[in-house]
Amino acid sequence: MLRFMREMTSSWIVKGLMLFLVISFSIWGIGDIFRGNSLKKAVASVGNTEISVQDLNQLFERGLVQARQALSDNLTAQQAKQLGLLDHVLDQEINSRLVDLDVARQKISVGPEAILDILAKEPQFRTKDGSFNKALFYQFLQQQRMSEAAFFAKEQQELARFILVGSLQSPAVAPQTAVDLIFKARAQKRTLDVVTVDASKMTGIAVPDDKALREFYDANQKKFETPEYRSLTIGTLSTDAIAKDFSVSDEQLKTLYEEKRDEFSIPERRDVVQVVTQDELKAKELARKARETGSLTSVAKALKENAVPLDKLEEKSLMPDLSKAAFALSAGGVSEPVKTQLGWHVVQLKKVFPAESPAFDKIKDKLREDMRREQAVEAATRIVNQLDDELAAGHSLDDIADGLRLRLVKIPAVDSDGLTPEGKVPQELPNKDVVLKDVFGQGVGETSPVAEDKNGGYYVVRTDDIVPSGVKPFDEVKKEVAAAWKIREQKAKARAKAEKIAQDLNSGAKLASLSGEEGVSVRTSAPLSMLGDTDKDLPETLVGKSFHLKKGETAQESVDGKSYVVRLAKISDIDASKPDTRKVAIARELKKQMRDEVSDQYLAYLQTVFPVRKNAELLEMIRQRED
Repeated sequence: MLRFMREMTSSWIVKGLMLFLVISFSIWGIGDIFRGNSLKKAVASVGNTEISVQDLNQLFERGLVQARQALSDNLTAQQAKQLGLLDHVLDQEINSRLVDLDVARQKISVGPEAILDILAKEPQFRTKDGSFNKALFYQFLQQQRMSEAAFFAKEQQELARFILVGSLQSPAVAPQTAVDLIFKARAQKRTLDVVTVDASKMTGIAVPDDKALREFYDANQKKFETPEYRSLTIGTLSTDAIAKDFSVSDEQLKTLYEEKRDEFSIPERRDVVQVVTQDELKAKELARKARETGSLTSVAKALKENAVPLDKLEEKSLMPDLSKAAFALSAGGVSEPVKTQLGWHVVQLKKVFPAESPAFDKIKDKLREDMRREQAVEAATRIVNQLDDELAAGHSLDDIADGLRLRLVKIPAVDSDGLTPEGKVPQELPNKDVVLKDVFGQGVGETSPVAEDKNGGYYVVRTDDIVPSGVKPFDEVKKEVAAAWKIREQKAKARAKAEKIAQDLNSGAKLASLSGEEGVSVRTSAPLSMLGDTDKDLPETLVGKSFHLKKGETAQESVDGKSYVVRLAKISDIDASKPDTRKVAIARELKKQMRDEVSDQYLAYLQTVFPVRKNAELLEMIRQRED
């Protein structure tokens, strides 16, 4: 979760846990794929522990929000299973449990002091001057919805795991000879003679007759298809529009103000300076000298401790014992040392900000807006319930729209990508992806359930008509057919010319002999290497082929209406024995491969110590289940 997670990215965790977190948690959309199975039934056992369906479900749920944010709300559990992630996540949980069992067997334990040391060095918990900021730490715990005790327990377990796995991998060092050889191969520069044949410049294409065009049309009908179009009616209900109908008197606002005065009030806040040390005697010395000098900051500097200013702290933002001490001080006062799990704290009060209660006139406009919106939401909720009832009774949107204050928008035709026949996106299409899913998932005359839009309003959508996809008549698209036919013939001619050029070059022809030929251009490529040096005007696939060529050999590729012929003209080697910063990445890559091999062997060994069994029948049921 902290440093351990980053450091372990070079070990088996990349193959396992981190790969799972980055891929599985970023892709998995789970829903409730385990409905119908006993949540306590084991899908696997590791040693004397069991992995239940519920265990798997909880693991997936932790990544659900991330998955939908990273990809799409529409990703289903079935799609995720088809990606093979169900088995993958189970294997990673098995690996984690194997290591945890070995941690217990080896009697490896980590005390809270080790976690404190790491916390103090974590950049995310440090202020600009580099000192540990306890407030940031507690803010992190709140965001993670984790107690301090749970955090320390988790980190202690992870560090113990890291110590065990790291002890197996730490000796791995990539041999320098191997690094140099790989670097030499990857840094080698290759220069190509490049011949490009532009299909669009090919002339002399015969004019086809109707028979040839019709045969081309019949063989390539997908090129001339129209997509399925659907017409729809959208009924929208705007809470903002409803809010305009509500009036709120000053008397109502004053009553609300008095009822919620505490919510509007700002509690007392304090600016303090804090020093945290692991030494109780030093904490007492800090407190004593700070009282004598009046400055905890100066005393801390003299004793080589960090004094951290914490501004505008509320009483509830501190741990109870520390809060009690800080809020009992008068201006300039210094607390006695207070012990917490983070160490010994000494606090000096710098400034007090009294509790504030904003004046009524200052916030009455906001109160009016909030109250009107609250009334509008309540009214919209009643309307939505009535709308559900009316639709369930079979009434049409057109008949009930005025009575329920719905605004109807009709869109004559739209395809599944949200485009009209003119290729435009309709202006009034709320929550486009969801609306289109409803429209193309229901039959003519069917109306979707009422849904909330992104602005807090509501909408329903009815599919009015379906125009099936079809092939445009030949006579209607004859010009398009002729143009497509010509492009095909030009590409064929360009490919044939490129093949002839490759044959000639292989037979010893000079590049100069190609100058002036129709649609042909000749140039020298930029130097290429496997370390990222490339030629942006060459297809990537052709650049890849060039690394397999011997000097004088050719390769071909046709992409986007251009046919390329390249010949390897020059190879430039480098002295791989010289220092080069790019070798560092290669050494890391080799080291990781060596560590992965050790980890694979270690995990295989652990399975002989702690037998692993999978419930194949239950797993297959989960894989095959349609959700």
